[in-house]
Amino acid sequence: MAQNLFSIWHIALMETALPVGIAIVNRAKKENVGKILDGLMSADTSIGILKEEGREDAQLVRMQLDRVIPGLGNPVIEVEVSVKPKANNSKATFSDPELVIILNRIESRMNELKIYLDD
Repeated sequence: MAQNLFSIWHIALMETALPVGIAIVNRAKKENVGKILDGLMSADTSIGILKEEGREDAQLVRMQLDRVIPGLGNPVIEVEVSVKPKANNSKATFSDPELVIILNRIESRMNELKIYLDD
């Protein structure tokens, strides 16, 4: 359970907090801090907009973190995979007469080769 909570926290940090934080820092570099705080309090600025602004830079940071420790920047997400086997009730049938002839000829030659090798 603790491992699962850590994974959820790690993913949220990398996918939301990191891009939003980078966007705020980038805005702070371009404008003064007062405008940043006013912009964050306005209804026009949402977390989604900030997340989109910092997405590319956050991706670069995550790639650099993965170079240090694989999975640190881009956490592994567990998935469940299931495979449904195909129902194959009938044997393979060949509709091309030429293919059947060729396969029969190959089988015949393989039998001859087997007899030759057994002797």
